Amino acid sequence: MPAIGPSCRVSLVVLALAVGTRADSDADVVDLIGSMAAALSDNNAAGFLDKLDKAMPGRDRLREAIPALLQQGQIASSVEPLRNEGDDTKRKLDLDWYMEISDPDGDAPLIRRRQVIKCRVEKQGKHWRVVSLDPVSFFDPENYTKK
Repeated sequence: MPAIGPSCRVSLVVLALAVGTRADSDADVVDLIGSMAAALSDNNAAGFLDKLDKAMPGRDRLREAIPALLQQGQIASSVEPLRNEGDDTKRKLDLDWYMEISDPDGDAPLIRRRQVIKCRVEKQGKHWRVVSLDPVSFFDPENYTKK
């Protein structure tokens, strides 16, 4: 078997590091989105909103919608990534987002929502931030009145 030369070894190490970084980016982004879903389930508006880039289109709408949504009842939220593409600085995701909103007093109907959310994230310093969510309307509070 021929010996591997120094330049080939360096290439293999660089390739292994690149693959490892990409895998880490995949996991980090999935963790970011999972923490947003968990924040909704934990009634933690700040935990959801802190993951958004300050310049994200629709962020102001979400700053109003998320606290109002959380006031409507207990939220169970889960997300499954359908697509997660990109590199270690920018990624595009399609997210199968499911949410149930239940009134703890039982005065309002159970609300179920499920939609594919298009999401873009970027690494800013050491942290990933959501730079786009579409449609933002998925997170709007329901328009109903309790009995």
